[in-house]
This record gives sequence, structure tokens and C-alpha cells, in this order.
Amino acid sequence: MPIWPHGENGHPPLLTFGPNANFADLVVSAASGNTVEKPYGGEIAAGKNTYVYDAHTYHTKVPPQGIQLLVEHYTNPGDVVLDPFCGSGMTGVAARESGRKVLLSDLSPAAAFIAYNHNTPIDPLAYLAAVTDITEQARDLERQLYSTDCRECGRQVPLLYMVWSYGVLCSGCGEEVVLWDVARDERPSVRESKILKCFDCPHCGRHVAKRGLVRTRRYPVQVGYRCCTTGLKERTAQLTQADYARLDWISSHGVDPCLWYPRDEFPDGVNTRQAILAGITSVDRAYTPRALWMMAHLWDAAARWPNSETRLKLFFTLTSLYQRVTLFSEFRFWGGSGNTANYNVPFIINEQNVLKTFERKARTIAWYFANTDTKRRDVRVGVQSACSLPQIPDHSIDYVFTDPPFGANINYSEMNYLWESWLGCHTDATEEAIVNRVQKKGIGEYGELLRRAFTEIRRVLKSGGWFTIVFHNSSADVWQALQSAISDAGFVVEGTQTFDKQHGTFKQFVSDNAVGYDLVLHCRSAAQVLSRLVPHAHVEDCIDRAREAMTFIRGALRDGEEAYRVRYLHVGRRAEFDYRRLYAEWLQNAVGRQQIAFSFDEFRALVDVERESLV
Repeated sequence: MPIWPHGENGHPPLLTFGPNANFADLVVSAASGNTVEKPYGGEIAAGKNTYVYDAHTYHTKVPPQGIQLLVEHYTNPGDVVLDPFCGSGMTGVAARESGRKVLLSDLSPAAAFIAYNHNTPIDPLAYLAAVTDITEQARDLERQLYSTDCRECGRQVPLLYMVWSYGVLCSGCGEEVVLWDVARDERPSVRESKILKCFDCPHCGRHVAKRGLVRTRRYPVQVGYRCCTTGLKERTAQLTQADYARLDWISSHGVDPCLWYPRDEFPDGVNTRQAILAGITSVDRAYTPRALWMMAHLWDAAARWPNSETRLKLFFTLTSLYQRVTLFSEFRFWGGSGNTANYNVPFIINEQNVLKTFERKARTIAWYFANTDTKRRDVRVGVQSACSLPQIPDHSIDYVFTDPPFGANINYSEMNYLWESWLGCHTDATEEAIVNRVQKKGIGEYGELLRRAFTEIRRVLKSGGWFTIVFHNSSADVWQALQSAISDAGFVVEGTQTFDKQHGTFKQFVSDNAVGYDLVLHCRSAAQVLSRLVPHAHVEDCIDRAREAMTFIRGALRDGEEAYRVRYLHVGRRAEFDYRRLYAEWLQNAVGRQQIAFSFDEFRALVDVERESLV
């Protein structure tokens, strides 16, 4: 059931499910190239607690306020910015806020859809009117699916959520226990309450670890609701007979057969295996019958909305729910539920009221629409590999900002499968730049795909234009692959700094190996750098030799500069870098192959460029 937009009123489509042929119409009238000679050197710190950041979840996001600093440093109003790994489209948000034009593409249809909707906000009042209309139409279904009796006044009220717990088999005696009953550790403070990792089996008394226990089935164990007598205070209670009867009725009836929902089988993958082993073999099985019914109902209502722009924003709101309304949503005593970059099925599941979650997300999205320019449309979005951007003319882009996939950190095509099943189009992962054993891609394949993407960026970038990469990884091999891809594509790193997002990810807080900050790499073409460093030489003839020289320099400095420090023991001079020793070593390496293309001063300039990139 594809829902992609088409151009209307004679205008070309801003978003396409394949390569967007209309990319070139933004660059025809682009401003001339800029003359920025120095990389951005200021501090980059930007938080995530903004309406645009909260509007729609995605696995990785760079706060647009930080990107905007770079866009405004490297470009002028009216210039064209490209992000070929656009993800959720934050580069577009930053460029639009700065009065620039922007081209966004991604291999993932889900990413392109999310990026498009972030960058085409609509009138918030019209949007909220549509949300109110379809939620009111869904009230009767909500009463059928989510009603429970208030334990105080006896009135029917809507559930906010239901907690489900897996039963597990004791590793000692083999008897089944409901994990909620034996591992729940509730304290006066919800922040201190938790599900224990180990517990005593009530049948045999053995102290067993939760991890690795065989699961049986899911049991409903608790409901949460608000009552007319408690105001905003939430109440929790055990299920009543009426609650169990309602679940039986939902299970026996199933989703209304007139409603469509995706039944796509999960493919084998690094992350999808987690779901498949838990019995969630297809997208529809990732939901409880009740959640799937309400999702299908709201999706159908959105599909019937007459205005195409509003219709897309309704779909955008529904996809923003992502894992929060699935069986991948872990229960937390303090409330809420996160979206994680895996398909882990928790032992204790939080089944949220889909309609209530939809309304809550809509309010956040409406706040974003109310606080941004809803008229600018200088954006084009497409689905294609960053390795091939043939519709973009040579040397037509003023600035490129991107954060490419970080090695094996996130399996995007797998994690976007849930969204893309609803959207009706899946990622072609052939050229997905990733380290993934199921795709049979290691460091070598990953580095080669990055090299091809960066080479294409060099083709479309104007002479003198800058290319900024934001990257995050704890693996030396991945960093080496990135650095080699940059160099082999004909770029030189002229400056580096950290990007402080001011709020780390969950993984950064709990993993000893997770890097806490992203690194920003400011790159220019080697030809541009050489034209400044080696003005008397024919630049094109020197590029290959300079690349070899810089590869040699990088290898020599990989373990640090201590071997090339000159220390003065008897005079009060600071230790200095020994350029002459490094130059002599390079001469020894290059003389036999007739690769001596640079004087000492020129070689020293190349060393300075490489040293700066390694800071």
C-alpha cells in the first residue's frame, strides 16, 4: 500500500521512491562557489531536546542547530547543500533554517520519507484538525479495545497501557514461573524499582539468572489508567475478569478484515534474528492483536484523508510511534518507552494505548510545525545509493554535510524494515555501506563503499567547496577504513573537532566501549589543497604522488609523534616536531620508485595537514 507523494499543480515531486530526477532544478540557479579558506574552528555543542528532534524518532540524529553553524560558515544564502546519507533529514532542517537549498538522499525509503516530512512542515492548525478528526472517529474502537473498569468508582475508563510478562522455565527444576511475579522489585521510588536480573525459583529455591532462560508465553499482569477521582495521577491494578474477557474477545475476532496491515516476513539479519527466534517472524506479529487493530484502523483513516500533504503528515505521525507500540517496547516502572536500534524482545513488555500514543506524538509534531517556516520548499528528497548520484551535475554543489553509517554500529536496512513494511517499499541493501556478517560485508567492503560514495561527492562538489563528515565509532579498523576512503576519494582532512550533543545515547552510558562524542572531519579536495601547498606544480600530476606521501606520513604518525620529537636537554626550548627525520625516511622510501615530487618545504606542508587531521 505505497503512499508516496506526487507532484501537484504543475510542480515536480519533492520526494520520490527512487532517484529524484528533479535534483538538478535546484542547482541550475545556484550561487557561485564560496571562498572559505579555513575550516570551522568554533565549538559545536547542540542538544537534542528540541521539537524537531522529538518529532520523529530515528536511530541516529545530528542536532540541526550544530549543523546550521557549519552550513552558515561554508555557504551563502541561496547555495546548495547536499546530504547523500540523509537519515532523518536534519541537514535539510539546518539548511532550510539558513536560507539554503538542500538535496537529501538515502538508500532507505523510510529515511527519505522521514526526511521529507521533517523538511515540509504544514500549517499546524490544519494538521491538528485532521488529527482530532480521525482520533474522534476512533473513540468507539478505543472503547472496544482499551476500556477497563476503574477500581474506585466503577466507571469504564481507557487503558493507558497493559504490562505483559513472559513465563520462563527454571533452569534448575524446569517448572514455569511468571517473571513478573518472581523478579519484580518495587520500591517507594519508581526510579529505584526494577526487574531483577536474578531471582529465587519459588518451586525449587534455586537462585537463577533471568538471562538465557527458556520463555514460554506472554501473560498480562498489570493495567495502568487514570480515574475520574485521581486527576492526572496514574493508577495501576491487576487485571479483572472483565479485562481477561476483553482480551479473549479481541483475540477471537482479530483485526477487522476490511483493514490493511503489513504481513511482510522479517528477513534473516543480524538484528532480525532476535525477533525471529522469539517467534516474531513477520511485521504483523510484532504487535499485540489489539495494537495491530488500532494501527490498521488509523492507517486506513490517514489513507482516506483528502488533502495529500496532510495525509502524509498523518502517516508521518503513525510511523513516529515505531517500536513504542510493538512487542519490542520494554516496560519501565518510571513510565515511557524508548526506541532502540535492535529488535530485542524484552521479558517485560509495555503495551501502550496506540490511540493515546498517537495523540501525544501529534502534539509534539504540531509544536514543531508551529515553530518553523512552513512555506520554504527549497528541498528535494530521493531514494538512491550515495555511490551514484548521476542526476546531479559535475561541480554543482556548494557544500556537503553527512554522517555516514558507522561500521557495524547500526543495521539500518534491518531496523527500518518495520517502517518500510507500512510504507510499502524496502531498502535495496546491495550498496548499503555497513559491516554486516549476514550481508557478507566486512571492513574491506564497507571501506570500498565509502570510497565510492566520497568519490561521487568529490565529483559533484564545486571547486573550493567543503565536505564535512560526522563520525562515531570505537573500532580502530573502522576509523582506518574511513580515513582511507577519504584519502582514496581525493580528499584531505583539513580540520577536526568534537560534536557535543549534550545528551548521550543509552549505549554511551552503559557501554565501556562506546565513544561519548562524535568527531567532525572538515575535508577539501586534495587538488584544492595541493594548489595552495605546491603552487608551481601541475596539480593533477601531483595528486597520486601526494596521496602516497600522505599515506606514508599517516602510517608513520599512527602511533603518535613521540618518535619524531626533538628534545633540548641543555637549553630552555620546547620539544619540536622533527620534520627532517620524517622527510629523510620518506626519501629513503620514495627514491627507489622515483616518487620524489616534493621539496622539503612542500613535504612539511603535507605533514602539517596530516598532523592537524590526527588531532
